[in-house]
Amino acid sequence: MSNEFTVFKAGEQFPIADTRGKQGFFFDYAEDNMAILTCCFPNMTKRESDLVLASHGTVGLFMYQGVIFFTAKFGKIDGDAAYNINLHEHPEKIIVKEPAPGTGLPLYIFAVDSATNILIGSRVCGLGTRFTHDFRKMTEEQRHMDFNEPTFMQSVLECQNRWTTKDLHRMATTYKLGTKEGESPLDILEIPR
Repeated sequence: MSNEFTVFKAGEQFPIADTRGKQGFFFDYAEDNMAILTCCFPNMTKRESDLVLASHGTVGLFMYQGVIFFTAKFGKIDGDAAYNINLHEHPEKIIVKEPAPGTGLPLYIFAVDSATNILIGSRVCGLGTRFTHDFRKMTEEQRHMDFNEPTFMQSVLECQNRWTTKDLHRMATTYKLGTKEGESPLDILEIPR
Protein backbone atom coordinates (compact mmCIF):
# COMPACT_ATOMS: atom_id res chain seq x y z
CA MET A 1 0.00 0.00 0.00
CA SER A 2 1.23 3.47 -0.85
CA ASN A 3 2.33 6.04 1.73
CA GLU A 4 0.76 8.84 -0.32
CA PHE A 5 -2.84 9.90 0.21
CA THR A 6 -5.47 11.66 -1.84
CA VAL A 7 -7.34 14.21 0.27
CA PHE A 8 -11.03 14.75 -0.37
CA LYS A 9 -12.53 17.93 1.13
CA ALA A 10 -16.20 18.79 1.02
CA GLY A 11 -16.73 22.05 -0.85
CA GLU A 12 -13.69 21.55 -3.12
CA GLN A 13 -13.22 20.06 -6.59
CA PHE A 14 -13.62 16.29 -6.74
CA PRO A 15 -10.05 14.99 -7.40
CA ILE A 16 -10.80 11.57 -8.93
CA ALA A 17 -12.56 12.68 -12.13
CA ASP A 18 -14.31 15.54 -13.83
CA THR A 19 -17.97 14.67 -13.29
CA ARG A 20 -19.43 17.74 -15.02
CA GLY A 21 -22.38 16.76 -17.19
CA LYS A 22 -22.65 13.28 -15.68
CA GLN A 23 -25.56 11.89 -13.73
CA GLY A 24 -25.89 8.60 -11.91
CA PHE A 25 -23.74 6.15 -10.00
CA PHE A 26 -20.20 5.14 -10.96
CA PHE A 27 -18.46 2.17 -9.35
CA ASP A 28 -14.77 1.29 -9.38
CA TYR A 29 -12.38 -0.95 -7.52
CA ALA A 30 -8.84 0.17 -6.71
CA GLU A 31 -5.78 -2.03 -6.38
CA ASP A 32 -5.48 -1.01 -2.70
CA ASN A 33 -8.45 -3.32 -1.99
CA MET A 34 -11.15 -0.66 -1.78
CA ALA A 35 -14.41 -0.10 -3.59
CA ILE A 36 -15.44 3.40 -4.68
CA LEU A 37 -18.98 4.61 -5.43
CA THR A 38 -19.39 8.09 -6.88
CA CYS A 39 -22.94 9.47 -6.86
CA CYS A 40 -23.29 12.39 -9.29
CA PHE A 41 -26.28 14.69 -9.65
CA PRO A 42 -26.32 18.15 -11.24
CA ASN A 43 -27.24 20.78 -8.63
CA MET A 44 -27.41 18.10 -5.92
CA THR A 45 -29.79 19.11 -3.15
CA LYS A 46 -29.08 18.75 0.56
CA ARG A 47 -31.86 16.16 0.75
CA GLU A 48 -30.18 14.08 -2.00
CA SER A 49 -26.73 14.31 -0.46
CA ASP A 50 -28.11 13.51 3.01
CA LEU A 51 -29.73 10.32 1.68
CA VAL A 52 -26.50 9.18 -0.02
CA LEU A 53 -24.25 10.15 2.89
CA ALA A 54 -26.35 9.25 5.92
CA SER A 55 -28.98 6.60 5.12
CA HIS A 56 -28.20 2.96 5.80
CA GLY A 57 -29.14 1.72 2.34
CA THR A 58 -28.38 -1.47 0.50
CA VAL A 59 -26.03 -2.42 -2.30
CA GLY A 60 -26.27 -5.33 -4.67
CA LEU A 61 -24.34 -7.39 -7.19
CA PHE A 62 -25.86 -8.72 -10.40
CA MET A 63 -23.92 -10.28 -13.28
CA TYR A 64 -25.20 -10.15 -16.85
CA GLN A 65 -23.19 -11.45 -19.83
CA GLY A 66 -19.93 -10.99 -17.93
CA VAL A 67 -20.76 -7.47 -16.71
CA ILE A 68 -21.05 -6.85 -12.97
CA PHE A 69 -23.81 -4.40 -12.12
CA PHE A 70 -23.26 -2.77 -8.74
CA THR A 71 -26.63 -1.48 -7.51
CA ALA A 72 -27.26 0.88 -4.60
CA LYS A 73 -30.36 2.19 -2.89
CA PHE A 74 -30.33 5.05 -0.37
CA GLY A 75 -33.90 5.82 0.65
CA LYS A 76 -35.64 7.02 -2.53
CA ILE A 77 -32.38 7.38 -4.45
CA ASP A 78 -31.17 4.37 -6.36
CA GLY A 79 -28.69 3.68 -9.11
CA ASP A 80 -26.59 1.08 -10.82
CA ALA A 81 -23.13 1.03 -12.33
CA ALA A 82 -21.53 -1.42 -14.75
CA TYR A 83 -18.09 -2.81 -13.92
CA ASN A 84 -15.57 -5.15 -15.51
CA ILE A 85 -12.14 -5.76 -14.05
CA ASN A 86 -10.72 -5.82 -17.60
CA LEU A 87 -11.48 -2.10 -18.03
CA HIS A 88 -8.44 -1.33 -15.87
CA GLU A 89 -5.24 -0.49 -17.69
CA HIS A 90 -3.49 -3.34 -15.83
CA PRO A 91 -6.20 -5.81 -14.74
CA GLU A 92 -3.54 -8.27 -13.58
CA LYS A 93 -2.70 -5.83 -10.76
CA ILE A 94 -6.32 -5.66 -9.59
CA ILE A 95 -6.78 -8.44 -7.04
CA VAL A 96 -9.78 -8.73 -4.75
CA LYS A 97 -8.43 -10.43 -1.65
CA GLU A 98 -10.41 -13.24 -0.03
CA PRO A 99 -11.75 -11.73 3.19
CA ALA A 100 -11.07 -13.10 6.63
CA PRO A 101 -14.27 -13.97 8.51
CA GLY A 102 -15.92 -10.82 9.88
CA THR A 103 -14.03 -8.50 7.50
CA GLY A 104 -14.66 -7.09 4.05
CA LEU A 105 -13.94 -4.34 1.59
CA PRO A 106 -14.31 -0.71 2.55
CA LEU A 107 -16.72 1.23 0.32
CA TYR A 108 -15.84 4.90 -0.15
CA ILE A 109 -18.99 6.81 -1.14
CA PHE A 110 -18.75 10.28 -2.67
CA ALA A 111 -21.65 12.67 -3.31
CA VAL A 112 -20.68 15.08 -6.09
CA ASP A 113 -22.55 18.02 -7.61
CA SER A 114 -21.90 17.29 -11.27
CA ALA A 115 -22.93 20.78 -12.36
CA THR A 116 -19.77 22.12 -10.68
CA ASN A 117 -17.69 18.98 -9.91
CA ILE A 118 -17.77 20.02 -6.24
CA LEU A 119 -17.60 17.26 -3.62
CA ILE A 120 -20.60 17.62 -1.30
CA GLY A 121 -19.42 14.98 1.14
CA SER A 122 -18.17 11.44 1.63
CA ARG A 123 -18.52 8.44 3.86
CA VAL A 124 -16.87 5.06 4.39
CA CYS A 125 -18.82 1.83 4.98
CA GLY A 126 -17.80 -1.77 5.40
CA LEU A 127 -19.17 -4.05 2.69
CA GLY A 128 -18.83 -7.22 4.72
CA THR A 129 -17.46 -10.70 4.22
CA ARG A 130 -20.26 -12.07 2.03
CA PHE A 131 -20.20 -9.10 -0.38
CA THR A 132 -16.40 -9.22 -0.65
CA HIS A 133 -16.38 -12.98 -1.26
CA ASP A 134 -19.10 -12.69 -3.94
CA PHE A 135 -17.43 -9.70 -5.64
CA ARG A 136 -14.10 -11.55 -5.65
CA LYS A 137 -15.72 -14.59 -7.26
CA MET A 138 -17.33 -12.43 -9.99
CA THR A 139 -14.11 -10.56 -10.80
CA GLU A 140 -12.19 -13.84 -11.06
CA GLU A 141 -14.89 -15.09 -13.46
CA GLN A 142 -14.47 -11.91 -15.55
CA ARG A 143 -10.70 -12.35 -15.61
CA HIS A 144 -11.10 -15.66 -17.48
CA MET A 145 -13.58 -14.35 -20.07
CA ASP A 146 -12.74 -12.85 -23.45
CA PHE A 147 -13.07 -9.07 -23.19
CA ASN A 148 -13.43 -6.21 -25.62
CA GLU A 149 -14.92 -2.82 -24.90
CA PRO A 150 -17.56 -2.76 -27.71
CA THR A 151 -19.02 -6.08 -26.50
CA PHE A 152 -18.95 -4.79 -22.91
CA MET A 153 -20.86 -1.63 -23.96
CA GLN A 154 -23.35 -3.68 -25.97
CA SER A 155 -24.07 -5.87 -22.92
CA VAL A 156 -24.47 -2.80 -20.68
CA LEU A 157 -26.95 -1.15 -23.10
CA GLU A 158 -28.86 -4.41 -23.59
CA CYS A 159 -29.20 -4.88 -19.83
CA GLN A 160 -30.25 -1.26 -19.25
CA ASN A 161 -32.84 -1.49 -22.04
CA ARG A 162 -34.21 -4.72 -20.62
CA TRP A 163 -34.39 -3.84 -16.90
CA THR A 164 -34.73 -0.73 -14.75
CA THR A 165 -32.43 0.02 -11.83
CA LYS A 166 -35.20 -1.14 -9.49
CA ASP A 167 -35.40 -4.44 -11.42
CA LEU A 168 -31.62 -4.92 -11.21
CA HIS A 169 -31.58 -4.19 -7.48
CA ARG A 170 -34.49 -6.62 -6.95
CA MET A 171 -32.68 -9.37 -8.93
CA ALA A 172 -29.28 -8.69 -7.34
CA THR A 173 -27.86 -10.35 -4.28
CA THR A 174 -28.19 -7.48 -1.79
CA TYR A 175 -26.16 -6.46 1.25
CA LYS A 176 -26.99 -3.92 3.98
CA LEU A 177 -24.85 -0.82 4.50
CA GLY A 178 -24.28 1.46 7.42
CA THR A 179 -25.36 -0.71 10.29
CA LYS A 180 -22.46 0.19 12.59
CA GLU A 181 -22.79 2.78 15.35
CA GLY A 182 -21.05 6.08 14.85
CA GLU A 183 -20.94 6.07 11.06
CA SER A 184 -21.43 9.57 9.73
CA PRO A 185 -20.63 11.70 6.67
CA LEU A 186 -17.06 12.98 6.45
CA ASP A 187 -16.08 16.54 5.53
CA ILE A 188 -12.47 15.46 4.95
CA LEU A 189 -11.39 12.01 3.87
CA GLU A 190 -7.91 10.70 3.03
CA ILE A 191 -7.45 7.52 1.06
CA PRO A 192 -4.23 5.85 -0.10
CA ARG A 193 -3.27 6.26 -3.74
